[in-house]
Amino acid sequence: MSEIAIDMDITKIINKVEKFANECNLFKPHDKLLIACSGGPDSIALVDILLKLRIKYELDIIVAHAEHGIRKESSLNDAQYVKTYCEQRNIPFFMEHLNVLKHLKTEKLSVETLARKLRYQFLRKIAKRENATKIVTAHHLNDQAETVLQHLLRGAGPAGLSGMKAVNGDIIRPFLCLYRKEIEAYCSVENLNPCLDETNNSLDYERNRIRLDLLPRLEEYNPQIVTAICNSAKIIAQEHDFIDYYVKDFYTQKTNVNINEQNNTEITIDISDLKKEHKAIRTSLYRYIIQKLQSNLENISFVHIDKIDKFLYNGHTSSVLQLPQNLYVNISYDQFIFTKQNTNLNKSIEKEQNLSLKIDLSLLFGQKEIKLPYEQSLIIEKVDKLIKLSGRNHCFIDMDKINGDLHIRTRKNGDRITPKGMQGSKKIKDILIDRKIPAKDRDKIPLICDEKGIIWIAGIQQDAHYLINKDSKHILYLKLKNNN
Repeated sequence: MSEIAIDMDITKIINKVEKFANECNLFKPHDKLLIACSGGPDSIALVDILLKLRIKYELDIIVAHAEHGIRKESSLNDAQYVKTYCEQRNIPFFMEHLNVLKHLKTEKLSVETLARKLRYQFLRKIAKRENATKIVTAHHLNDQAETVLQHLLRGAGPAGLSGMKAVNGDIIRPFLCLYRKEIEAYCSVENLNPCLDETNNSLDYERNRIRLDLLPRLEEYNPQIVTAICNSAKIIAQEHDFIDYYVKDFYTQKTNVNINEQNNTEITIDISDLKKEHKAIRTSLYRYIIQKLQSNLENISFVHIDKIDKFLYNGHTSSVLQLPQNLYVNISYDQFIFTKQNTNLNKSIEKEQNLSLKIDLSLLFGQKEIKLPYEQSLIIEKVDKLIKLSGRNHCFIDMDKINGDLHIRTRKNGDRITPKGMQGSKKIKDILIDRKIPAKDRDKIPLICDEKGIIWIAGIQQDAHYLINKDSKHILYLKLKNNN
């Protein structure tokens, strides 16, 4: 049973494309269109129809052909066919031999995926060089149905099930209003004699199996299955567009973006704001943030997005969720933080800022300022009398209680001090948590130590054993100074 009734009136097919282009605002007068043409029925019909609309819309048309090097002689024949077609019509023609099989040795991609990647790289290179305003492809409604099924089989979300868009950045698709049989009918009536790619009948490719096997089976349940799938994709796309609009607004209003000391980008959201939103909004937001951090969703699946949302509710302060591609999500009290780490740079900075300094107090005359990482300094001075202090960035130490030289370092596992007023000791980690110091900042805090133990968690807490009293004769004044 036929999917659609084919109208052999070529004028109606052209009018259908023109109407669709106007409704979707695909091009405007004086646009320069780069048409991707393989020589098959779809792309040859696309060039032919746009040539007929060229004068009316004052379009400048050029054609590009990517010869993939997979089908050898027949592939070269296709390239020659497109070249001759363009020469006969005075259309500027550009071609490149991509040699996909050669690149396959170094790229961990399927032949289909790699061919597509190299093809679009070529098209964008030509478009940039020739100042084309749009790249035009011949994807049609049957292609749309195949794309949606392909994404469905892989477990895609709304973005994937929305299918291809008529306008997607620099790509436009004027044939997303036509069925394959309409295009074939157009080629027949216009005597275009397009090329036929024999690999289109090979079941080695997933796309071909969907077209040649799966869709015919589905037609047994619904003879108009292509129309039904495309209509569903359109509905999903509209709903996804609304969610996408809401998510972008939420991102603008409710997130903070900054670069930390390791030059890693951090995107921070209040957990309370996140939990107020529907799960559909949250999961779309996670995808949007990941795209902001790394420009794609490569290796990010439903499983990862679901883990992020469960982490929102089950994680706790200082816990970290690791994702592919050096992406991390961590919780710091009331903040949900996404980070993309530059691992090579982090190793360099970590080495550079590994804090381990020794201070010989016998050489201390007057005030001494020691530069520390993270734009901080430690000021050390022997004083004769106490001065009134304000804030936690100062402390006084009884010098006679210091064992050996002073050391400045960052924390280690198991570090403890005895806070004032306590009989026993307490882990520094617990003190920092009690003070609500974010996990990412805890290793930046300098510890002032002697040969026996920790004297002062700079800016946080002093050990009770080193406090001055009325009998103290030699007093050391310490101040943590922020230089930013």
